[in-house]
Amino acid sequence: MRALRRLGTAIALLLAGVVAALGLVLSWAHVAIRGVEPELPSLEAILAAGAALPPERLPVRVSAVNTARQPMPREAVLDPHLDPEPGTPYVLAIPAFVLEWADGRGLLVDAGMERDAALDFGRLTERFGGAGPMQAGTPLAEVLAPALGRPWSLVLTHLHIDHTQGLAALCAARPAGAPPVRLLETREQATRSNYTTRAARQQVAEAEPGCLARETLDPAPLAPLPGLPGAFVIRAAGHTPGSQVLVAFVRQAGRTRPWLFSGDVVNHVAGIRHDVPKPASYRWLVTPEADGRLGRLRRLLRAAEEEGAVLVVSHDDAHLARLDLPGWRGDAAFAADSPAEPAGVFAGEGFR
Repeated sequence: MRALRRLGTAIALLLAGVVAALGLVLSWAHVAIRGVEPELPSLEAILAAGAALPPERLPVRVSAVNTARQPMPREAVLDPHLDPEPGTPYVLAIPAFVLEWADGRGLLVDAGMERDAALDFGRLTERFGGAGPMQAGTPLAEVLAPALGRPWSLVLTHLHIDHTQGLAALCAARPAGAPPVRLLETREQATRSNYTTRAARQQVAEAEPGCLARETLDPAPLAPLPGLPGAFVIRAAGHTPGSQVLVAFVRQAGRTRPWLFSGDVVNHVAGIRHDVPKPASYRWLVTPEADGRLGRLRRLLRAAEEEGAVLVVSHDDAHLARLDLPGWRGDAAFAADSPAEPAGVFAGEGFR
């Protein structure tokens, strides 16, 4: 009996040690993310940035590649105590976006996931989040394959694997002699990390030799992307230390509008429109977030939408479907005001 009591005591001490260690890791991650507070641009500065450039130099097309989608409870992405419409259907999207200029320059926003990786990711979510089965779409590398010899730049909204895992296939699909993909990062994304970003940072490092050419951006509140007029990055932080929001002034049908690619500032557009954070269990235990910082970002993005900006919330499938983004169609030359070609990329087509 004494031996059993000693064993029980040892197990209890071990479990207490594990819990204490996890608590320390979480506490440190919360302290660290709250310590990343780069200056945010004002709404006026964002809106003025597009007016300073000739319209003919701005990007002329936005398209999308939805690499996977998964139905899950809305309470998994919005605090149910503050959500104005709890219980309504929600589908998670895992997309990448493509911006293009009339002269053929292109900018990728995130890389999505490959099929097997997306299905594995979905099985994990099913176990812990009450989600339905993941549906895999067409990977970014397959969609872009005919044009990977062209010059491309890349912005990662943040370093989580559902935004970076498609990089390896993208690099492998590039033809011999293709120019490197310019990876444009804020200083925070290039240098600061936590336990939630390590796997994605490793994916970037493995893709880098011969494929990615990393460039650190000017530390301005609204940093211009060199060689890509009309495109800027906000040093967002809040979700990860190096989270970025892309701002792009797009010229279509004779009208210029700012498009704001918010990454994971929120996972549902209602988070911005009604100033609703993610569930407490997520932002405290799964991905430590800076609540105050994300609140300021939500309100800035809402104010921008009220002034006519287009919000692009990466993981909100229904919201992206309402934007009616065309699938990337791959031609190098096109008219600046060519009509969009809706391709069902956020309507459930092309998934399995």
